[in-house]
Amino acid sequence: MSRRPPAAEPIPALITTSAALAALCERLRAETFVTVDTEFMRERTYWPELCVVQLGGEQETAVVDALAPDLDLAPLGALLADPKVVKVFHAARQDVEIFLLKFDAVPTPLFDTQVAAMVAGFGDQVSYDQLCRSLADAQIDKAHRFSDWAARPLSASQIVYAAGDVTHLRRIYTALSARLEREGRLDWVAEEMAVLNRPETYRADPATAWERLKPRTTNRRFLGLLRAAAAWRE
Repeated sequence: MSRRPPAAEPIPALITTSAALAALCERLRAETFVTVDTEFMRERTYWPELCVVQLGGEQETAVVDALAPDLDLAPLGALLADPKVVKVFHAARQDVEIFLLKFDAVPTPLFDTQVAAMVAGFGDQVSYDQLCRSLADAQIDKAHRFSDWAARPLSASQIVYAAGDVTHLRRIYTALSARLEREGRLDWVAEEMAVLNRPETYRADPATAWERLKPRTTNRRFLGLLRAAAAWRE
């Protein structure tokens, strides 16, 4: 008897309408935690352009086309602000900066698995790939790491790739939380997350923006112009 080939994994839902997004976010607000990731482009713009938002719940994973025409992102903002649902990210800073620009609020409560992994003994700035291998027994497909996420339509393989980021993140979060509880380090993590939940952690100060350019000159006139230009750009 010939064996059937293994069934292909179903393509996660692609959300392109306001009604579908509202329904998805309503369902996810019943969860205790939701995993979140974004895909964005910033090669041609100063501020990042949000292209895709991935959301992972216990029973469903969805990819939101943030560039879909007339898409109302307000239900997403409400989900991210819901105090009853923990929003789980890995290396959250860039994602949070985008949401802060979009909604003028930081997703809260927020849990960053990179920070939690450091507290759990995985070292500083541990990669998502490493945690997938160590805690989720998963290997990351890197085929679309440098995709043009602003190009439309999104391919089926792009959608599957994007969804994988939040699917594995659920297992990572669960494993890290259990490990930190066993080791009595949850309070330490809570202190770190409290800092990440503050908007001022992500907002740039226009008065000091020029310092990121690390100018080598000491010419006061040049530095004054640089300071003014950097503040204007912020």
